Parts: sequence; structure tokens; C-alpha cells
Amino acid sequence: MKKKYLVNITDCVDIAANELHAVLTREVEEMSDVVVTPIVPISPVFSVINMNFAVRLMADSYPENSVLMTTINAEKTRPMNVIGKTKERGIIFIGRNMGSFDWLTRDFGCEELYDLTKYNKGQFISFAGKYVTAKIAAAAARGTALSELGDPIDPDGIQRLNLVKGTIVHIDNFGMMKFVGELGEIEIGNKFEIRINDLKLVATYNPRMMSEETGTWVLFPGSSYGMFELGQVRDLGARKIGIKVGDVITWHKL
Repeated sequence: MKKKYLVNITDCVDIAANELHAVLTREVEEMSDVVVTPIVPISPVFSVINMNFAVRLMADSYPENSVLMTTINAEKTRPMNVIGKTKERGIIFIGRNMGSFDWLTRDFGCEELYDLTKYNKGQFISFAGKYVTAKIAAAAARGTALSELGDPIDPDGIQRLNLVKGTIVHIDNFGMMKFVGELGEIEIGNKFEIRINDLKLVATYNPRMMSEETGTWVLFPGSSYGMFELGQVRDLGARKIGIKVGDVITWHKL
């Protein structure tokens, strides 16, 4: 029997993460074929851009038919809570329709989409991720048809982000910056002038960035579905110079 993975992607990384995990575990504890995974933390908190990247990355990482639950606290007003399924790979996704599912549905399509507003019962629910979203995500993981969970809406209603070329979508704990965009024709050793905000630096292209000297800035193909990265060899890179997710890198070859 194939296992189904229930993945919690969230910026709730304190005790609230344990609460979410506990609800998911309790809701599927009698299902031997459902696995509740460790949380996928969003950093920084409130970042829809990083959530969008993380959802796409987990869809690429976990098996087909996995359930990706998102909990993020980013908007002044609450966007519609939705649940849907991709055309390719059959990934089920659930959470606020604020851009978190843009990359996922651009690459894999959206086969069906449902509005979950009815669960709010016309009132504000504190920590709806725990009391509403987690329970619906668990129901989907147990095999409940999505059509039984919400009201159908147009799959084209997915909120888009339209990230510009060079937008940084993730920074890892080593200060490596993953960004959108292509570098063009390129060879090992090519030099690039890089600008980020008011900073200017020179980076070398090398697929094995660790081969360069410590402290050198390097452009290299990363591990996430063809994206490029910018980082500093054996140093903290973005974390040292104050760059953040959402900043934009521009470059030209020297």
C-alpha cells in the first residue's frame, strides 16, 4: 500500500507548530497509510514569496498525491481559504489563496479548486490553521473527496505573484540566495557584476562553488529544479550583508 504524506508548511515555528502537528497526527492516527511529516518552516515569517517557493519545492520532493497544508500570517484581511488539486502529480494543496500556490499551479496546473469559507460560519476563528485548516487537510489525506469538503470555484482563481527576474525566493542557513531568472550563455570562470539594493559585488560562475576561495562570491546552479543561486564560499553571504527574501538581484557579464 502506497503511503500518503501530509506536509505542514508554515511560519508558525514556535509551540504553534507542535499544535498543528498534534492536530494532524490525531486526525489520521488510525490511518496506517498516512504519514504526518516534520514541519517545513517558512523564513522569514509572513513571507508569501518564500511560502510560494516552499510549496513548489515540497511538491517536487514528496511523492505524487501528497497533501500540502499551508499556514501563513501575512495579510491584513484574510484571503479565501481554498483546497485544490494539481493536474500533474495529483498534489492536494490547502490554505489561504494569497499567492502561495502560484508556482505550484503554473508548473503542474490546477484540476479542481474549492472555497472553504463555509467553515468560518460567519465568524472570526483564532488560529484557524489549527481548528479548521488542519482538520480539512487531514480529511483530504484520509481520502475524502475534495468536492465534499468545499464549494467549487474556477481553478483560474489562483492568486498570482508574477515575480520579476532576479527576485530572491529563499535564503538558506548558509546565506545562499535562490533567485528566479536565467543567466544566459555561461562558462566556468565567467565574471558577473551583481547589484542588490545599494550593494555592488563581483561573482564568479562555478557549478561547484566550494572550489572557489573562501569569501568569494559565486553564481552556481542550485539544487532546486533549475534555479540559480548566489552565495559566498564558506561564509554567511546574504545573512552577513542583510539581504532578504523578496530583494531583487540584477546582473551582467563582465
